[in-house]
Amino acid sequence: MRNRRSSLDRVHISIYQLLTICGCLFLIGSAEVIAGPMMYVMGRHFGASSSAIAYLSAAYGLTYGSVALVAGPLSDHFGRKWPLVAGLIGFGACNAAIPQSPVLSVAISLSALCGLCAAIIQPNALSLIGDIAGGEEAGRRVGQAFVGLMAAFVVTPLGAGWAAKNGDWESAYYLLSALASGAVFFVALLFDPDRRTSAERLPFLALVSGALRVQQARLSLSISYLWLGWMAGFGAVVAGVAARKLDLRSTDVALVVAYWGAAIIVGNLSGHRLNRCLHHVALPFGAGIAALGVLAFALPVSSLVALGAVGTPWALGYGCAGPLHHARLNGLSVRFRGTINSLHASLLNFGIFSVSLLFGATAPTAPMSLFCGAVALVGFLGALLSLAVPGSRFSAPRAE
Repeated sequence: MRNRRSSLDRVHISIYQLLTICGCLFLIGSAEVIAGPMMYVMGRHFGASSSAIAYLSAAYGLTYGSVALVAGPLSDHFGRKWPLVAGLIGFGACNAAIPQSPVLSVAISLSALCGLCAAIIQPNALSLIGDIAGGEEAGRRVGQAFVGLMAAFVVTPLGAGWAAKNGDWESAYYLLSALASGAVFFVALLFDPDRRTSAERLPFLALVSGALRVQQARLSLSISYLWLGWMAGFGAVVAGVAARKLDLRSTDVALVVAYWGAAIIVGNLSGHRLNRCLHHVALPFGAGIAALGVLAFALPVSSLVALGAVGTPWALGYGCAGPLHHARLNGLSVRFRGTINSLHASLLNFGIFSVSLLFGATAPTAPMSLFCGAVALVGFLGALLSLAVPGSRFSAPRAE
């Protein structure tokens, strides 16, 4: 199988390669939300409060954000396949070790290492699509690959909730480890080694400084943290929020979180339609709806159905506006696209870390409405900044 393109031989990514990359993104998303429906049983196992389990997501997001800052540019210099394989092996090993942790602090450290591996997996997996396909097909396939990430927010909470109900939360982590092992096999089988280097061989700092000088890059990256990062961070702890709102069982938590995950996917599939209707205001409109949806979680609810309805605006707005923001970032620059995407991934995961840390710190003593209000406030700030972003740049990146 050939992965290299030439002017005479256009290569298309196969369905098996695409499914493998979807699986890699599914693993990354699963690690963000797997602990949510199991907070109570994991807290009891480690002798800690259930809200303290949120620190696993915080540690994951912190290291993911830190390492993603360099993983993207480095993948342009050192290739994709073998770093991806190494990241998947480490990811699987860390997830298998979490259930064996004697204390919560060890589990948090392993979750941090898992985030490090995820930061290596993401840029290499997505870059493989562009290496093989290129052009319009690459853009379409990247969008399809992100379905794997969104599916994690539906499937994983259901599986984790089932495991928690049966008193076997450890099996959820072992299954995630086994899936990572399967991904290693398929990456090794389906992708050829390829040493990819930057066309201009720019050093790391020159790549970063050049990316930050691209027009609208700093504004768009601010939105990556203030809006997308905080909305995704709310998704990482929304199971804990739901459990505190109604004192739900693990299976009920998993059910309502899976519903919100399905609503996010509906939003993903609707974002381009929204953009055709509202043009340049589609992004701020969706972003504002998502922030308003987070604020709605502060409202009193008395049933699982009402709780699901309260969270629907957040899920749909987040699902619609998230891909629009991704697409506009991809259209900012050709030369610095990989570096801008790595900075974006870093800031997004710092947002996840911020929200998880805030939840872990405030949940034991502060009212849940205070937490929701704080997240919504930051999200509204990001939505306001998105009003300053010019119209769509989906198909005509800026030439440098």
